[in-house]
Amino acid sequence: MIKKENKMTAISRKTPAENVIALVKCNKCGKCCSLDSCYIFEDELKRIADFLGITEEKLKKKCLVESEKFNTKAFKVKTVSFSKPFGPCMFFNKRKKECSIHSVKPTHCRIGNPCMNHGEAVSIWFTLNYFVNEKDPESIRQWNLYLKSHPTIQGGELKDLIPDAKKLQKILSYEILTIQDLEKYDEYYSKISKSKIQSKIQKK
Repeated sequence: MIKKENKMTAISRKTPAENVIALVKCNKCGKCCSLDSCYIFEDELKRIADFLGITEEKLKKKCLVESEKFNTKAFKVKTVSFSKPFGPCMFFNKRKKECSIHSVKPTHCRIGNPCMNHGEAVSIWFTLNYFVNEKDPESIRQWNLYLKSHPTIQGGELKDLIPDAKKLQKILSYEILTIQDLEKYDEYYSKISKSKIQSKIQKK
């Protein structure tokens, strides 16, 4: 687990987005934007498309590629890679060293600043809140593999995401394979729990 440096830079999975954004101050060095692009989610498409004066469909077709991380789908801005595995974001104005959609840029851009001393913690916060889905068994299994060789922040351990140890074990052992399986598991044990409560009430 990443240690908290002080109260100002303490970040946990449940830290509100506005607090995380407030910690990150872009100095417009261009390092982030010149090496890669950002992730964009469905609820962010409209404001970016409106700003560019195009439809959401055109934005997807001309500027974005479909992406997936921890079994969660998202979009990623295309890069000017020239056949390399990395390159500048297509919205980055290299001459001016600034983002051409700065006023409407997505959350990932607002917090994705590795130059800051809490950059890694912020990056993990974003992954936990936008990609790791505790309602998706496969997402949890992939996060489990990640944790074997990477650090996390407070609230990012498996036991924090799935407090029920029995359920977690079934997910990791593939006994609970899909989202539908997990929903059935939760429904079954919810009924058992209600039955026990009703039985105790009747005994009284």
